[in-house]
Amino acid sequence: MRTAIDRFGRVVIPKSMRERLGLRAGTAIEIEEDGNRISLRAVENVSFLAMKEGILVFIGEATGDIEAAVAADRTDRALHIGGASSR
Repeated sequence: MRTAIDRFGRVVIPKSMRERLGLRAGTAIEIEEDGNRISLRAVENVSFLAMKEGILVFIGEATGDIEAAVAADRTDRALHIGGASSR
């Protein structure tokens, strides 16, 4: 993949690659030089969970249709509480 360095020395990592690797703004990157090669490596494991007020919460980016997933889960729980099964 070809890209260019901007006038500030920055290189953009394509979005699809960042998503596959779990990289997001603020991720620490190790940069190494080997002859005429440059390599980048994330130096921290990104956790998408955090404790907030004693509750474990998801802090990553949601993908897919979240509203539909929540609606389906509510329907399943309502059927379960009512004694029926959705499956």
